[in-house]
Amino acid sequence: MTRSLRNRILIRAALICIAAFTWTPPVWADDEKPAASAEIKPAATVSVDVLSQYIFRGLGLSKQSAVLQPSATAGYAGFAVSIWGNFDTAQHSSNPLLPVRSGSKWNETDFTFSYSRELFKDFSATVGNIYYSLSGPFLYDLDELYLGFSYNFPWLTAAFAAYREISHSPGWWFQFDLTKSIPLPFHEGMSLDLGASLGYQILDAEDNLLNLDSMQFGTYSEFHSATLSAGLKVPVHKYLTITPKIGVALPLTGASSDFIKANSFDCDSTHVFGGINLSASF
Repeated sequence: MTRSLRNRILIRAALICIAAFTWTPPVWADDEKPAASAEIKPAATVSVDVLSQYIFRGLGLSKQSAVLQPSATAGYAGFAVSIWGNFDTAQHSSNPLLPVRSGSKWNETDFTFSYSRELFKDFSATVGNIYYSLSGPFLYDLDELYLGFSYNFPWLTAAFAAYREISHSPGWWFQFDLTKSIPLPFHEGMSLDLGASLGYQILDAEDNLLNLDSMQFGTYSEFHSATLSAGLKVPVHKYLTITPKIGVALPLTGASSDFIKANSFDCDSTHVFGGINLSASF
């Protein structure tokens, strides 16, 4: 890690800490106060996804190769720090404007700092920063601030988050998520986890590739992509779970279809992917 990257990460972490400590706590009625005796414990999770393709906000960022995506997260009292990476086992691109060196390649490392807080029963907020350290065809690293909210309904969880890129490619990403975990009777802790997400993207710069065929460039503002996913969570140990998963990412408009094709390694707009997750929590 370079000194400039380390300094930027430390600065972002300090800003999040300041924001968290200056956040005014909610006023609780006497009968709504959380139990004072509730013990706050540190938590950690390490996991790895083995997937048929790397999909990011509808874009296919790998082609005909498996990807390994390890991650580690540590949290305490609402604060969390995590690192995530992508290793392409046979990196390749058929997109003439996204040339990459063929062969196995570690091409991305993300650093996330966040703070989460339950504002009132079942309603939580999260503020954070993600630094994307990139290689390959991407010219610059990216840096995003984000703010999200979630509410746990009796039958599902709904969440909304807004992300703002603040470095080389200013823009917004808005995401709405619905998730549902269905307990299964076959094994203790086993569940079918379903998810659906909808994304809207705004790119402020005028040099975005909008259409690969006509080579159009400009700003971009569209209902962008939707992702549907399903995973079968199977606990195999007190701390370890295995989750086979499958998903599909598809564009929401004709313009978003053109944009996704023009900015994907495989020049496709719809992506079906699957794989398995191994996760250990402590």
